[in-house]
Amino acid sequence: MIEIRNLQFQPLTFNLSGQGTLHLGPRERKSIARKDLSAEIKTAGKRGLVRITDLTGGAAPEPETPTATEDAGTDEAKTTSKRRK
Repeated sequence: MIEIRNLQFQPLTFNLSGQGTLHLGPRERKSIARKDLSAEIKTAGKRGLVRITDLTGGAAPEPETPTATEDAGTDEAKTTSKRRK
């Protein structure tokens, strides 16, 4: 079983790999069978819209939280605001 959690404050709808759709309300969790996990849901997991968790104890299909790279921290340091005189 796979648990999908909507991380948004708005409802989301996804097509399942078989027939049917998955409706998630704001911050709602639902469990689906592993065979119903579609490419659309995997993409939403990569984009940070949903959290995908494997409940069967195996390896998770997607990371639970996106990780920041070291490049992002250095880019923020380079973009300092300049004051006008």
